[in-house]
Amino acid sequence: MLEREKHRTLLRSLIHDSLSGRGRVLLVEGVVASGRTALLREAVETAEQAGMLAMRASCSPMEKDLPGSTLSQLLLSVPAHGGPAEHTAPDYHKFCRQTLRLAAEAPLVVAVDDIHYADPESARCLLYLARRLGAARVLLAVTSRRDDDLSQSPFAAELPGDPRVHRVGVEPLTETGTALLLEERLGALADAPGLAAESHRISGGNLRLLDALADDCRRGGAGRDHATEQGYGAAVVDLLRRWESAVLRITQVLAVLGERGTPGRVARLAGLDREGGTGTVKRVTAMMTAAGLLRDGRFPHPAGRAAVLGTLTGAERALLNQRAAELLHSLGEPAQAVACHLTEARQRVAPWAVPVLVEAAEQDLLADRNRRAALCLELAYESCDDPTDRAAVLAKLADAKWQRNPSAAARYLTPLVAAAQTGNLGHDRLPGLVRQLLWHGRHGDATAVLGRLRDAASSEGALADEARNLDSWLMFSHPQLARRGAHQPAVRTPFGGLPPGRDVAALSGNDPWLALAASLCGLLVSGRTGGRTDWLERSLRNLRPRGNTPWAHEAASLALLGLLELDLPDVVLERCAVLSAPDDPERAPTWYALLESLRAEALLRRGDLTGALRAARETLTVLPAHGWGVTAGFPLGTLVTAAVRSGALEEAERYLAFSPPEVMFQNRYGLYYLHARGHYHLSTQRAYAGLADFLACGDLVQALGLEAAAPVPWRTSAAQAWLRLGNDDRARRLVREQLACSDAAGGSGRGRALRMLAAVSSPERRPQLLLEAVELFEECGDQYEQAQVLADLGYAYSALGDSRRARTALRRARHLALSCGAAPLCEELLASRETPDAPVPRRDDTRRLTESERRVAHLAVLGYTNREIAAKLYITPSTVEQHLTKVYRKLDVKRRRDLPADLGTATLRRQPRQAQRPSASRSAS
Repeated sequence: MLEREKHRTLLRSLIHDSLSGRGRVLLVEGVVASGRTALLREAVETAEQAGMLAMRASCSPMEKDLPGSTLSQLLLSVPAHGGPAEHTAPDYHKFCRQTLRLAAEAPLVVAVDDIHYADPESARCLLYLARRLGAARVLLAVTSRRDDDLSQSPFAAELPGDPRVHRVGVEPLTETGTALLLEERLGALADAPGLAAESHRISGGNLRLLDALADDCRRGGAGRDHATEQGYGAAVVDLLRRWESAVLRITQVLAVLGERGTPGRVARLAGLDREGGTGTVKRVTAMMTAAGLLRDGRFPHPAGRAAVLGTLTGAERALLNQRAAELLHSLGEPAQAVACHLTEARQRVAPWAVPVLVEAAEQDLLADRNRRAALCLELAYESCDDPTDRAAVLAKLADAKWQRNPSAAARYLTPLVAAAQTGNLGHDRLPGLVRQLLWHGRHGDATAVLGRLRDAASSEGALADEARNLDSWLMFSHPQLARRGAHQPAVRTPFGGLPPGRDVAALSGNDPWLALAASLCGLLVSGRTGGRTDWLERSLRNLRPRGNTPWAHEAASLALLGLLELDLPDVVLERCAVLSAPDDPERAPTWYALLESLRAEALLRRGDLTGALRAARETLTVLPAHGWGVTAGFPLGTLVTAAVRSGALEEAERYLAFSPPEVMFQNRYGLYYLHARGHYHLSTQRAYAGLADFLACGDLVQALGLEAAAPVPWRTSAAQAWLRLGNDDRARRLVREQLACSDAAGGSGRGRALRMLAAVSSPERRPQLLLEAVELFEECGDQYEQAQVLADLGYAYSALGDSRRARTALRRARHLALSCGAAPLCEELLASRETPDAPVPRRDDTRRLTESERRVAHLAVLGYTNREIAAKLYITPSTVEQHLTKVYRKLDVKRRRDLPADLGTATLRRQPRQAQRPSASRSAS
């Protein structure tokens, strides 16, 4: 604002000199919209306040070829003065005499805005006047645009350089000036962080653009990205229209070419002559950069570029983009740069462009830019005439659409099946087509395509591995379609899959990810996942941060399922966080939804009901239930189970109202849904309905051949339903079967079975079984199951008259139920009879315990005697007593019942158990 005060001081001085009979000339120069007109207006207003008479004219490009048009405006602006009746060539002497005669009567200010647009005759008359002011009481004030050193107007160039002439250069505002202007325009809104710096960056200090940005802030808030196409963008177009039409044309080409708009390319696309075209583009670019419309030869904000593109008609824009694509292709630019213009034109392309579009789409798929890839492939498909090429492009298009929403890819399946039957679709595409068909429950079409692949495999040895890998995957997901004896994948290793030290690319078959998925399926179907943690994690590390194929996603999902079967939910959560790290879920919604569904299941198995419910909701928001096809049972099952355990029965009922495809109940995903629905029925006191769902799970497990690796604990759940119905014998039979199964040999499966076994055992046997179940769930980290077992343990101790241990177990159960969000279980425990808790020591005090002290205290909280603790930890009873004495002193308590219920939970949850666990046969006896 300091410059403004300097200009005002100069204006007052010039007006004083003019009033004193010393004629003066003021020339204000600057770039477009830099404040020249405002300064001229201020000069006229100040002169009029000093008693001077004003003659005004504003020049326009439309009147540049009209002789005397500027002089006519000047003469007509004076009251009681009749100007010439028509525009004729002016008489320099006559105009000068008339002006000086008026100045003799009253001091005169002659103001001409934008003199660079004045007609040549008027400009020469004003120069004639400027040289003859002498002692006249005249101030001649004119403004002229000067975009660069070569664009000075003829009037400014010929103006004499004597003391009467004062030249003032008006520059765009600095960042400080921009901040002051915004404060003046916006008040408190101008204090938004970074607003002044960002506004200066995208306006270059141009007053017209800053005014538009201020209006945008008032309308939409003062965020860093506050410029809009309607405000800032419209101002950019308005300024461009102040130049000749060639400037707008060059700017339009710059907007189309974007980052690849070099001066030579812009000149060629704008139709300028080869010799001077590049120079013209450079000059125009420099002009617009000086005016703040460009920065480093580029639009500083997308709103400006969009507004300039909006000045083109649809046909003009399409033609420019087509020509830009041809130009960039001829210059050897990358496929993505060319494809960008082809898709923008939205016109059928020439044959040379089809492979360019396909190449660009493949690169976009690698970067998870699935929307852009789909646009390229759609245009390539519409422009391709060869049936084989069309089928290949359509298969890629279906993959790109599937990555965003499997439902969107469904409409391409029918033509792809037809192409497969006619032999136009390559055999390498058939496994992926089978997977998509089965996802949407189209078993008939999938069977037909499978037959085509198997026939080809019998005659082409190279396809044999691919067919075997697909059959191995089918044995896990859709066993009714798999060939008998197809359990083994094409790659056979000691681990049932990827050998240690080998990369995924070393697997046999055309698609290494299909081979890896087949190996993982073989492992999961066999139920022998124990000891395979390292291999499962190594399989996940082969995934790229983005751009994975659908079969890669399938392999990752299978590996994460395997880790869940190993009771390692924390590891699954860590891997999901790594795999979903790349920025925006919108880039690959299907992949994000798959990971989120597995994350929700891992949280559920940790007993984090609140987190599981939130993640499951997110899963079905990103990819609605109908988009999941036959796999909808998995996310729905997780959400319903979490809702039931949390007490959100209305939400569970709302999601159960969704009608899944009937085919879902013929594959493993239906198991999750049936199992969750069964527990919903139990929670609403419909034990028969729940039992029916659990037994249906058992029938489906047997039909699918998954007895060795049932994904849901249907037997223990059915046993729970039989107990509700009062049939202990059937419950006991199911529990014994569960304990005899291989998947119950350890972990959460065995823990659930022991809990149910305790329910059908004598009161004296229950504490032993439940204590072992508690330890198993601690190892797994499942707080919800721990809370349930501890509640049962408390009731068991109470039935035996051991009130001290009962209070301890129930207190700990209530704490865990509250921390994991199990509202129904909390209510049940609160309703049970329990003495008030003793004051809980501060959490800071518990951190003072050593690891040994914490371990002993933890077992004491569970109700073990000193001798039992000593046997478990392989130490002497006296050592146990010494540790407990130190614990009491550090925590400032006097007895066991005052120890905090949550003592040691986080530390001990993942510690290996010291004592030998009783065998299944001993526990069941």
